[in-house]
Amino acid sequence: LLLAFHCTAWLSPDTPGPASRRKVLGGGVVATVATAPLAGAEELKSSWPAKDGVQFLRFYEDQYDAERDDTRRTPQFIQAIQERVKSRPGLTVLDIGTGPFALFALVAARAGAKKVYAVEGNPEAAERARNTIAEQEDVPEGVIEVIEGFSTAVTLPEKVDLVCAEVVGAFATQENIVATMQDAQKRHMKDANNPQNYIPSVIQTWTAPVSYALHPVLAPPKFEKLQGQPLTLNPRDRTLELISDPQVLEEINFAKPLPEGKQSKSLSFKISRDRLRSNYDAYYEALTTKEEVKSEDAKPLAIQTTKSFSGMAIWPRLILDPEAKILVESRGPNGEHQKSHWPTLLSLMSPFPVPVEPEDTLSITETSELSKDILVPVKYSFQGTLNSGSDASAE
Repeated sequence: LLLAFHCTAWLSPDTPGPASRRKVLGGGVVATVATAPLAGAEELKSSWPAKDGVQFLRFYEDQYDAERDDTRRTPQFIQAIQERVKSRPGLTVLDIGTGPFALFALVAARAGAKKVYAVEGNPEAAERARNTIAEQEDVPEGVIEVIEGFSTAVTLPEKVDLVCAEVVGAFATQENIVATMQDAQKRHMKDANNPQNYIPSVIQTWTAPVSYALHPVLAPPKFEKLQGQPLTLNPRDRTLELISDPQVLEEINFAKPLPEGKQSKSLSFKISRDRLRSNYDAYYEALTTKEEVKSEDAKPLAIQTTKSFSGMAIWPRLILDPEAKILVESRGPNGEHQKSHWPTLLSLMSPFPVPVEPEDTLSITETSELSKDILVPVKYSFQGTLNSGSDASAE
């Protein structure tokens, strides 16, 4: 788990960096740990355009397979579509981003939809969707119509009752779903005010401050080479640990007025003593059991990583029905590690890890610049300060 951390995360004595601390590693090797000093209020920031969110024309076989096989996503969507369509006979459905398997379009057709328009912007995916549908013996010809193009650029033969749109990124809005749905409401939907006409009904972005064991590896000049882009991590990656409880950063309810232009939200996080203790136990166990580091050397390594802030972790959560009974969780309800095709983003907010103590307070303001053009990346930024808490005792 922490092999790379043990071998490389500790910077050499000649590496420039603020507030260095000398530690002794196994075998008597002396290294220097670079951390950012915690002054009265440490300024922290990051910003980036979500370029990955507008790569619609690229065909990623592995990504489509991962989405289809995601057991925390696909069964929930199937359930939501079946329940909605079966409860309203004769529905017409728009499936935005149907993909090569036309999976949700087929579910809607088999559940009894009168007509399904399966829109796909990727030419290869659209062609494969047509072939997939043609191979299905239990779906009558003509019930599903594949339309190649972006939903914002095509005109449907008729307006629809239900829109299914799983164009949600790790940052929920990064694939420009807001612009997509604004257009769908104006041009494609019969009744845009009815919450029963959307799957998902609500999308959220969750965030929390984290420690990241491999942050020191990305110290300058590597930090500058990131150009502000967040790291894309597997949600099961235990080198990332939350140091405070997660909070909702974005919430888009499609049956309510949708946001436009620049949006801003401020959050306050208190560094959790319980989470730091749990994180220390996990790091210490990994070092002593998996990496075979001696106990006396593992303890300072684990403490150093545990009591540090690297940046903000970001992940999506989808509420598929208006009653909020069918949920899609890309991490656990409290930010727990779990398998998902959605990555967890990590926006590093300092070139070096910043030391923290229990009860320190992190104040964060996030700003999003939403675009009306689905091909123009959404711009995100975080700004924050870390203030020392009243109780800064060790452990």
